[in-house]
Amino acid sequence: MKKYICDDNDRKFYKKNGYFVAKSVLTEKECNDYIKEAHKVCKIETVTSNIYRRSNKYLKLLRDKRILSLADSLLQWRVIPIGDIFFFSKSKNDKESGSVPHQDNYAQRAEYGAFMAAGLYLDDAVEDNGALRVYPGSHKLGEVKSDPKPNWVYDKKGRIIKANPIGNNTIIPKKFKKKERIVELHKGDLLFFHAHLIHYAKKNMSDTRKYRHAVYLKYIKNGFAFWPGWTEKRELIERGDFNPKIIKTN
Repeated sequence: MKKYICDDNDRKFYKKNGYFVAKSVLTEKECNDYIKEAHKVCKIETVTSNIYRRSNKYLKLLRDKRILSLADSLLQWRVIPIGDIFFFSKSKNDKESGSVPHQDNYAQRAEYGAFMAAGLYLDDAVEDNGALRVYPGSHKLGEVKSDPKPNWVYDKKGRIIKANPIGNNTIIPKKFKKKERIVELHKGDLLFFHAHLIHYAKKNMSDTRKYRHAVYLKYIKNGFAFWPGWTEKRELIERGDFNPKIIKTN
């Protein structure tokens, strides 16, 4: 039976590089079921925040014991779900613009090392359809200077209706410009990355891969504060296996 737990080598890699990939966490059938559910509950085929509020299936995903076990053991701390964001990444879609280099913590405003995202890839994400690009070790810099432009336009229900380049347009430090690394991921893989890791993804320009479905699950260390956001309204979500420490959000 496969064990969903990170060891010392995994933690060492994460600490050095700012990300870690757990292979084949979900089965192909599970991935296909989540894709089907997303198309059922989401009408906008670009980016959708907090899909768990529309789908009990995605709420259960945030609480999936395999994912929580990997996250807890990677950080050696109990983590609490606070939201999600779903990417359709439709091939050559004018509304889908990929992302600029950015750090996730500009939106969470959490203490260094307290927030971590878990990108669950429901399709293969390779170079031709806009695989993730990272700058290994850049998380050690903390917050990097950037141009904080608004990146999404929301409707009254908090759904994204227009996607501009995603992110806060981080200015890549000179010593990291040649360190960009493509992280190719496959259906069912789970990518954990540090909130201060500089990363981005290009637009899906594939002629054969119509979508690049992925859902990014957001977690905060138990007991740490974060910013809910004006539109996303991130919140502490009960895990079900223990009572989280209630803290005042930033």
